This record gives sequence, C-alpha cells and structure tokens, in this order.
Amino acid sequence: MEEVTYQITQIEEQKHRKDRVNIYLDGAFAFGLDSEVVIRHHLHEGDELTERLIDDILLAEEKTRAKEKALSYLNYRARSIEELKRKLEEKQFSNRVIQRVIGDLIRVGLLDDKRFAATYVHSRMIQKPMGKRLMRQELLSKGIDEEMADEAVDEAYGSRSEAEVARGLIRKRLRGLSREKKDPEKQRKRLSDFLFRRGFNWEVINEAFQDEVWEKEN
Repeated sequence: MEEVTYQITQIEEQKHRKDRVNIYLDGAFAFGLDSEVVIRHHLHEGDELTERLIDDILLAEEKTRAKEKALSYLNYRARSIEELKRKLEEKQFSNRVIQRVIGDLIRVGLLDDKRFAATYVHSRMIQKPMGKRLMRQELLSKGIDEEMADEAVDEAYGSRSEAEVARGLIRKRLRGLSREKKDPEKQRKRLSDFLFRRGFNWEVINEAFQDEVWEKEN
C-alpha cells in the first residue's frame, strides 16, 4: 500500500513570533513550527511529506518547545531533575520528550542533582538555618535520593553541631526582643516551638538552651 504524502504549499512567518512559521499542507494550515526545526529538516515549499516524517517533525517541534521551557525554568533558579520533570509535565509535554530534554541537559551539565543539593543546603544555611531533619526532608521532596541528601546536609553543617546552629538562632531572636517584653518562660516556649518548626528535635533544643547564651540574655 502506497504511503500517503502531503505537499508543503506555503511556509509563512508568524506575525507575532518571527522565530516561528506556519506550515500549510495541500493548501490548508497544518501546524506551526520553530524556525530551527524547519532549518534542521530542510523544509521548503513544494516538498512532499509522509505521515511518518510529519510525526518526526512534530516530535522535534515539541522537543524544541520543551527545551526552551526547561531553560527558562533553569534561568529563573536552579532545579533538581525531578523538579524540572514535574514542571514540564505540568505543561503537558509527552514523557518521551521530557526524558530526551532532561537527558540532553544532564549531558551538557545544566542539570546535576549533586551540585543542586549542595547549593540548595548552602543557601538554606545562610538564609534560613534549620535542623538536619527538615533540610533533608526538603531535599527529598525535590527528588534528591536519600544518600545524596544526607551527604549534602552533612557537608552544609561541616563541623557545627545542630545545637550550635540552634543557639545561633536563639541569639538572633533574643536580640530582636525589647527588654520590657522579656518573660523567660514565655520566651523559651516561643523559641522552642520556633526551633522545632525549623526541624530541630527536642533533644537538640534542650541542649541549645543549656548554653550560657540563655543565661546571659536573661
């Protein structure tokens, strides 16, 4: 059985997107393409396309759009592989295209979970210090595997203990309180709850309050 073919009767530049064109087959609009896809497939008016070739062209078009979207997400901020995958799924790109785009980005070094995890926890320790438990949970929620998450958290803490980090948060909070509003019991309860929400367990919290900083400030 002879394969059906369609002739490209017009390639028209889109009015509002100079980097995209409209493709007309047999006199009727068929689909829009990125100019790069047109060049890559050497498409010209008068060419005949089989259904299989059209499928290949549309797959290349989808991949181009997916890669552009992926790069825009990465330009906004670094992301884990799983995070980027979820964002592309939200845009309803096919799984086949998503896997190809992610594979390309990994190969050129734009996606690297180990580097992402290290950068993420380093930033967290500067902007919003927290306990290892919560930091690890955040990494896991972003698709980082357990071993890599544990390694990144340990490196972020370095030689510091969780109690030391918690004490630093206590000092910072206490400096922000006016003397007349200080009530040691209420402060300790408020600070303990705050530290627990930041991912420190009660054993670490109790250890942090044994430090002389608490006695000095009160």
